[in-house]
Amino acid sequence: MKVKLIASEEHYDALARELLALGIELDDEARLILQEADAFLDRLTCRRENEHFLVRTEEILYIESLAHDILVHTAEAVYKTGERLWQLDRRLDPQKFLRISHSVIVAKDAIQSIRPALSQKFLLTLSDGSHVDVTRTYYLAFREAMGI
Repeated sequence: MKVKLIASEEHYDALARELLALGIELDDEARLILQEADAFLDRLTCRRENEHFLVRTEEILYIESLAHDILVHTAEAVYKTGERLWQLDRRLDPQKFLRISHSVIVAKDAIQSIRPALSQKFLLTLSDGSHVDVTRTYYLAFREAMGI
């Protein structure tokens, strides 16, 4: 059996040893996930063309769902991941990431400017110059999270 382990740095090694002793193999691409409470992803397994990459969450500007693809945007490149947006929303640190629409999660530190738009929406400009919308559904939660 293969599992993906999400745990704090202080517990990861001990948990990994125990799982390996039980015959459970660790694999970052496994569909079964074992997550420590209050432990969040520090990297995502992504791909670009035919290569696989481990993208650190600090590098992520935003993540968007586009058709059947989940795209991870960094300042350097755009990657695809096999994770679903709702899964990432639960596994990313809410102090660092925020869901702003049905199809976008943004890194709070990547927000450069916030501009009000019509009908209870915001237009965000990110550190790389890209723009994403905060939709009406997420408007109040966004205001509260950003203290505006």
